Amino acid sequence: MIEGQRLDRSAATAEPTADVVVLGGGLAGLTCALQILRARPHTEVVIVERAQFPLPEAAHKVGESTVEASAHYFETVLGLRDHLTSAQLRKEGLRFFGPHEGNEDIVPRLEVGFSRALPTWTYQLDRGRLENELADRVRAAGATLLQGTHVEDVELGDEEHRVVLRDSPHTGVRGRWLVDATGRRGLLKQKLGLRETVDHDVNAVWFRIGRRIDLEDFPDAGPAGTDAEARKTWLSRVEGNRWQSTNHLMGPGYWTWLIPLASGSTSVGIVADAHMVPFRTINRFERALAWLHENEPQVARDVAGSRDLLQDFHVLRHFAHGCTQVFSADRWCLTGEAGVFLDPLYSPGSDFIASANSYITDLVVRELDGEDVGRRADSYDRAYLASFKGALPTWQQQYTLMGNAQVFAAKVVWDTLAYFGVNSLLFTSGAALDLTFMESLGEPWRRHQRVAHRIQGFLREWAEVDEGVVDAMSFVDLSAPLCHRLNVEILARDAPDALRDRFHEHFRALERVAVELMRGAALRQGIELRSQDIDPLTFDLGTELRKVPQDVRGERRTTRLVGVELAEE
Repeated sequence: MIEGQRLDRSAATAEPTADVVVLGGGLAGLTCALQILRARPHTEVVIVERAQFPLPEAAHKVGESTVEASAHYFETVLGLRDHLTSAQLRKEGLRFFGPHEGNEDIVPRLEVGFSRALPTWTYQLDRGRLENELADRVRAAGATLLQGTHVEDVELGDEEHRVVLRDSPHTGVRGRWLVDATGRRGLLKQKLGLRETVDHDVNAVWFRIGRRIDLEDFPDAGPAGTDAEARKTWLSRVEGNRWQSTNHLMGPGYWTWLIPLASGSTSVGIVADAHMVPFRTINRFERALAWLHENEPQVARDVAGSRDLLQDFHVLRHFAHGCTQVFSADRWCLTGEAGVFLDPLYSPGSDFIASANSYITDLVVRELDGEDVGRRADSYDRAYLASFKGALPTWQQQYTLMGNAQVFAAKVVWDTLAYFGVNSLLFTSGAALDLTFMESLGEPWRRHQRVAHRIQGFLREWAEVDEGVVDAMSFVDLSAPLCHRLNVEILARDAPDALRDRFHEHFRALERVAVELMRGAALRQGIELRSQDIDPLTFDLGTELRKVPQDVRGERRTTRLVGVELAEE
């Protein structure tokens, strides 16, 4: 089916021509098309999508949780705030629960999350509902949407590229620019041999239940459960609704998500390291439910009571993948999962879409307006792939930490502060697109990157010597002052000099956090160190333990929770 105004003008020709042809009308493709049209309204855009609109709600696609950078992208860059606030759910942040005595009771589990909503809004997305809205908006902006149409092949050319179509009135469509948003099919990646293996062997399964799952409504665990007063305290320490968070229930090598959707359904997922949770134990609904009964029994009992409301079940094996090139001076680009994908933990997928689409839009607009973008395309390609590779240590080899309540809580604190203070601000401020500005950050930026890489390795070293025991009902409040301030500053509108100073101050603050994490880890082992004596780039906990014999260490503070005070100023 052909819809839209511009392509109709050339409908009599066998193969119409456009400025930009987008392969794939999912989230990445539709948002890229809309962003280009908002930046350059007279651009001729054709989107080729094999599905038919409208799409089903609730059980359409995974990837329902936004974080601060992608929320800003949807709200501001794409102008979707009205849709997000009226048709989607406001998210109450990320929330994590560490393991505790068989996970029979949610209340005593270590909780890391927000006691109150932070200023920068994020959302839980019903993907079918969102993509239907995006399809309407790109057509209203003048794009042509070829739905129910399959891409057979792509022929790259010097002046224009040709897309061979099936199930279309046209044998093909030609475009000066070609954007591949075909998801894991990765049409251009496969054709050009661009796929790059990522050493991160993690799998995911997920399903949707046609009702709300609220962990605050999980029943008490019987005689061994939390008493009524403790439960009341637990309920009262969070002002908002826990069910509106992306809730993560953690255990050795895995996490289980609970994500509410505006349609009233709940998305339930299991993401697990293949070495610790064999894929065959979760790759069918019955197997996944049995696995939940063993590892997350409260979730399992809730799901089992609503089996008649099961809406779908999906699996994705070894989901992480890289790419050797995503943007080309020859006017082709990859976005979304057609390019790279890391991990669903912390919901970075839409952030990478926002980043890729912003680079693509800048290249397309400049080139169509007559600028030679060859060098810029190469620079953007290097910057985007460097951000992907720089982010990989946040997830790679880190699933082993998920069974250690203390160490993973510290990781969440660090990752959240670094995300607010650096990663989000790079996007929302536009700094990531300004290569001259990025160079001007100089050595402080390069040192921060080294510290950020080092802290992930340190966390694994810490977990090797610390059993992770914490007191029942411990809480790390990510609404505390430092988190709150960095969250507010995500949307700062600074001139370049002030923005550079802000980044440098954030780098210093994060280095202080890294030092205090290391100091706290040593203190839990009975070793007192001064902050000024710790260099986060060279500190080695094992070396410190060998320096101080066990019999001369101080009191081993095994339940002292490191991380609570790090969210404070």
